[in-house]
Amino acid sequence: MEKFDLISKKLNRFIPGSIFGLLSITFGFLGDLIAYLMYPGYDFTKRTVSSLCMGPGGLFFQIGTVFSGIFAFFFVIYLGSTFKREEVSEKLRKSAVILAIISCVCFIFLGAFCGSNPIIALIHGVFSIVSLQAGLFYITLFNILFLKDSKYPKSMACFGFLVSFILLLLMILFYLHLLPTLSFLMIILPSLEWINAIGMIFWYLIISLYMIYKKI
Repeated sequence: MEKFDLISKKLNRFIPGSIFGLLSITFGFLGDLIAYLMYPGYDFTKRTVSSLCMGPGGLFFQIGTVFSGIFAFFFVIYLGSTFKREEVSEKLRKSAVILAIISCVCFIFLGAFCGSNPIIALIHGVFSIVSLQAGLFYITLFNILFLKDSKYPKSMACFGFLVSFILLLLMILFYLHLLPTLSFLMIILPSLEWINAIGMIFWYLIISLYMIYKKI
């Protein structure tokens, strides 16, 4: 963990760590937007976020996702280094950062491996599930850290727990829809996945802007 903190400090000398959060959502949003605009007849209620890679603008989705994950990787490392050691549990901080790194790395790979080929689709699916599950845990842990660290407002944690709840609901419904009797739940998943994506964007945005405003 000390190595990650050192990397964070070195990068912060050139680029404020909070900027990585803004870069992450910017690349992710632009990649999705361009892919959506190039996808005729795309329906948010029927198609998942990842299905954008199947359209004519799929490459933009993949590039946006990969770069979004790379910038998110550096952002979560920096975010983890900002918590006061005397106010938060070091074990909790390390767990949050490690899970965040796992989620971001998997997010990068799910963007790189995306397509209709069965093997590629399987790889994409595995990385997607791991990224989401690790994401649920790291976002929740960071929210707990926000509650404990006096430099962060409690309202930030409250919004974060809402994002965690949406992600938890998404994961529960995903696993339930695998049961033959509950396969109809698939109808809900695309819309819920988009709601989760929007929630994540705002979570990163709020934290990044607050860090910039407070010069954290």
